[in-house]
Amino acid sequence: MPEIYGVRDGLNLDNLDVTTDDEINTYLTSARIGGHESVYGQRIIRGPLDPGPRYDMTANSLWLYTRPDCAKLHMRVSAGWRSLGINAGILTASSSANMHTYINQGWEIGIENCMRGLQMRGFTRNQVMEVVMHAQLSAGIRGLELVSRAIGIILGDYVERDIKPDWPEGWAPDMEPFYCGLDKSTMQLTPRDLQNIEEWYERTIGWQPPRVRFLARYEPVTLKSWRAKWEGVFRGALPKQMMPYLSLRHNIVSGNPGGLKEAALLARAWGVTNAIIVNTIVQGAYYFCGPERMDMAEEVLADVL
Repeated sequence: MPEIYGVRDGLNLDNLDVTTDDEINTYLTSARIGGHESVYGQRIIRGPLDPGPRYDMTANSLWLYTRPDCAKLHMRVSAGWRSLGINAGILTASSSANMHTYINQGWEIGIENCMRGLQMRGFTRNQVMEVVMHAQLSAGIRGLELVSRAIGIILGDYVERDIKPDWPEGWAPDMEPFYCGLDKSTMQLTPRDLQNIEEWYERTIGWQPPRVRFLARYEPVTLKSWRAKWEGVFRGALPKQMMPYLSLRHNIVSGNPGGLKEAALLARAWGVTNAIIVNTIVQGAYYFCGPERMDMAEEVLADVL
């Protein structure tokens, strides 16, 4: 049988008809971080009290012992992503996006697993919290309660590793592009504030989200406070490109066409490649809402990419 997909984590992806017990046992006990192969060696490196994703022994064992052919078909998709040549740093960002989605969807096991994966990849506590604060923009206080239950104790004595996360080429912290120049001396939206917000959008992405016009007309104080909160979510721990990257994931999963367009435009403006933009929304659709969601992506992004 010719090798096309090869063996991944012990599973022979080229043979859908036969899956041995050795294949299954190897897969369930292999070194994996957040659903991806570990670059750090054996699973035990996570520590005796953190053996790895709990659902590797539950969800994955379900289809491996009943429909291993489907499990292998699933892994062929991710094998195809690896062949794209963009995964050198994107696995780090992807793990962050998974955590972001789990916060919005309320899956506490996923939140803990992704945080442990990010910790193993070298995330600092501040970097983890910037992902959490970005997710809070859409998940609200409910999201913070979920994070508290899932990883609150861990965050209290978070151990930082002496390594740095891998990022795609050119990704780096840079806070200056976030700011539009709001007047901090008043909570009211001044004419100059509105002009600065509108000019920031025109200058940065060449498009005005309709909510700017709506809020400026009906509730201007909220437009200003929301803009200030958006500008303050990041504090220079994560690369600036993570702001639109996380928004790409959230808006494809939630099915928000306007948010997806804005995120893609900002991603392009801040140096995220088309390949990464597309793979981000493909992963979101694949894991969380199905290929039909890509119909919206075609309609929204055909002119953007």
